[in-house]
Amino acid sequence: MNSALLEALGQVLPLAVGISLSPLPIIAVVLTAMSPRARASGPAFVAGRMLGLAFVAGVVIAASDLVYSLTSAAGLPAIVKLVLGLALVVLGVSKWRPKPKGVEPALPGWMSAFSSASPGRAFSLSLLLSVANPKELALLVAVGVTVGGAPLSVGDEVLVGIGVVVIASLPVVLPVLAILIAPARVRPALEGLRTWLTANSSVVMGLLLVVIGAVVTGGAIGEL
Repeated sequence: MNSALLEALGQVLPLAVGISLSPLPIIAVVLTAMSPRARASGPAFVAGRMLGLAFVAGVVIAASDLVYSLTSAAGLPAIVKLVLGLALVVLGVSKWRPKPKGVEPALPGWMSAFSSASPGRAFSLSLLLSVANPKELALLVAVGVTVGGAPLSVGDEVLVGIGVVVIASLPVVLPVLAILIAPARVRPALEGLRTWLTANSSVVMGLLLVVIGAVVTGGAIGEL
């Protein structure tokens, strides 16, 4: 494994972890895993999630390759990453809003569809959730900028993209596996996780974006 590939993997790892810890997909997969059709809808949700992430990652990496191939500025990748990193920090601060005391947290109304979704609907909703989440899109753009600006072959870019998708998908894969293996044992834990994430999703996502934005910004400053 060449040094450029290892460096690129190291740079995108925090971004992939940030995507993986996005609260909405985790809440959605927990609702799916606790539904009456979990054994079929759970794997369908995972498939939609992985396909959606792979599609967006592929598009942003290809777009970054094209932009860098048409631009002669050697420092452009670092500049773009610096702007993205600062944008992630600002977005994280804007989202970091704890719920006021006495206010009961609530999920968006459309999330209730996961509680009774058929396999086909679970797949399509998961796919949509993965390609239309602005906060995840921001992190995936940072992935594309990082990979597109690195001296990698097409094969290496595919490997990095696969790594990002696998890491980003782990928190939705694990609840589905758990509910398939030991449903009675894991249901209380999943319900507790759903309740906690519903109450703290803004804080969790805001903190993640601030930390990852700071990492991206620091790395970009080091490359300038």
